[in-house]
Amino acid sequence: MVFRKNKRKIEYEGAIYYWYVRVNNNGHRVHIISDDKKVHLEYPLFDTEIPVTPQVIKNYLKEYYGKLC
Repeated sequence: MVFRKNKRKIEYEGAIYYWYVRVNNNGHRVHIISDDKKVHLEYPLFDTEIPVTPQVIKNYLKEYYGKLC
């Protein structure tokens, strides 16, 4: 189970994911974690003026699972 404080919840194809944006030495990064912690994805934000929406997160998940097939 993921520590949920300051994270947003999203459901994608029946599974629960939590996502958040963090700033580190590499800039702004989007983190996506599955509820069972088996999937932890990290993507850079190229334009911080554009908001991160649930659709953006679903596109990242779709891209990730598309590569697995």
